[in-house]
Amino acid sequence: MIKRRTPTTTLTEDDFVNGVTTDQSNETTKPDPKAPRKFKSHTLPLNEYEYNLLVELADKYGQTHSGIIRYALKQLALKSN
Repeated sequence: MIKRRTPTTTLTEDDFVNGVTTDQSNETTKPDPKAPRKFKSHTLPLNEYEYNLLVELADKYGQTHSGIIRYALKQLALKSN
């Protein structure tokens, strides 16, 4: 027997278009810095000088190329605050 779906939301079409949610909790969530890295991926074109600098830093600190870039982003964010 086929089970019919019944709508459980009370949102109108206008509410949906305007971004109204059913919980109405207006709380801004802060992203977790330890969350899995599945949100976005970024391809970064580098010239030879930049790539060699990245490799040198990665070897010096024993990190991956991505780890060096993440560290630099975090340090710049802390410096600007």
